[in-house]
Amino acid sequence: MADQEKNSSHQAFTDRVRETRAYYEQEAGLGKSLASPRTRLGLELYRGGPASIVALSERLKISHPAVVQIARNLMAAEYVADYRDRRDKRRRLLALTNSGRYYFSGLSAHAELESDMLANLATAVGLPDLLVRWEQAITAQSLSQRFESAISGITIAPYRAEFKASFERLNRRWIEASFEVEDRDQAVFDDPVAKILTPGGTIFCAVTAGGQVVGTCALLRQNPRRAELAKMAVQEQFQGFGLGRRLGQAVIDYAEAAGFEDVVLESNQRLKPAISLYRSLGFIEEKATVTSDYARADIFMVKSLGRVKPKV
Repeated sequence: MADQEKNSSHQAFTDRVRETRAYYEQEAGLGKSLASPRTRLGLELYRGGPASIVALSERLKISHPAVVQIARNLMAAEYVADYRDRRDKRRRLLALTNSGRYYFSGLSAHAELESDMLANLATAVGLPDLLVRWEQAITAQSLSQRFESAISGITIAPYRAEFKASFERLNRRWIEASFEVEDRDQAVFDDPVAKILTPGGTIFCAVTAGGQVVGTCALLRQNPRRAELAKMAVQEQFQGFGLGRRLGQAVIDYAEAAGFEDVVLESNQRLKPAISLYRSLGFIEEKATVTSDYARADIFMVKSLGRVKPKV
């Protein structure tokens, strides 16, 4: 509940700032946001003078193609013109025309007044003091540490019914990227409870505090002595943060506690990052003794757990 309240407060503050800016811009009859990339580029040229596309891209944190597109739009409106740099004939610069200087001088003045309006509100609610405490908090624990804490806050949780769509979506993504979804895949997606949980397996999911699933990994029971690791998937924007390792280790720990002697897996040698992860978890490549049910499988790996008595 505390995390939800913090997130709600942050969102409410962001919304209030956006509403305040929108109100000023509406009352001023601007018909556009002073924070739009088009306006920001024009104001940069008004305040800083002629500049190259590369320089504008760096200053505004906008991609090179986006700057080119905005510049073309402003040139079509006759607010901007381009010309060769006198000191370097190979370089072209963008500069405001007389019409552009007139137009953006007005927007610059509005931007100043809008900023003043926000600054007065910020002072009224004690934001300057809050920012001092913010800096003190960052000194006590850096943004890097806080980021790591946020990522580590993703929990590895047992499967729940509401995770079904995410389980399919995440696994379907990596399969379709390089292979084709096979009948056995679809059967598992259609009913993971019947195909994995009921026969004695389990599914783990990497879940944010808000309940968003960003990774999955399953354990299938092959027989009383052997389990299979399968359906490992991590959302692309969350790869590289150790979630695959945490999911894989959760499956291994579960298999060991359940008394399985080893865990096997099937994969494809094209999935090099996955193979590297499996090896780091202790899986060793062996020759498969039976033909795989999956057409894409071309590598068989085993991790020995030793004989462990199952929990009573």
